Amino acid sequence: MLVAIHSIFAVSSLIIIVIATIEGGNRFIRATPWNNSSLRTLVATVVALSVTALAGIALVISGKHPKEWLHLLYVALAIGLIPFSDNAAIPLTSNRKKGLYRLAGGLTCLLVLTRLYVTGHR
Repeated sequence: MLVAIHSIFAVSSLIIIVIATIEGGNRFIRATPWNNSSLRTLVATVVALSVTALAGIALVISGKHPKEWLHLLYVALAIGLIPFSDNAAIPLTSNRKKGLYRLAGGLTCLLVLTRLYVTGHR
């Protein structure tokens, strides 16, 4: 049961991160400033990944641990990538560059999630 819940949260997180990455790409292409959709995708990403991590912690407590313990490190990295890229873009003056930072953070997060799947999947 917990495995199914964790898997559903993981797929939901993946979809939200794809949306956040697309939002960054949209800002990069159109040179639009940070707006409500940027904030919403940032918050949704952090919340979705945190809930997925909590379900994963419940799995570890119940005795079902990931194939590799690096899985836990990748979770922490995935949670922080998009907020880090947004914060790193604050001093930039160009909206296009800020969008590029979000796009790069989202793509990197998707790569980390791919590695996360490999280390946790049995």
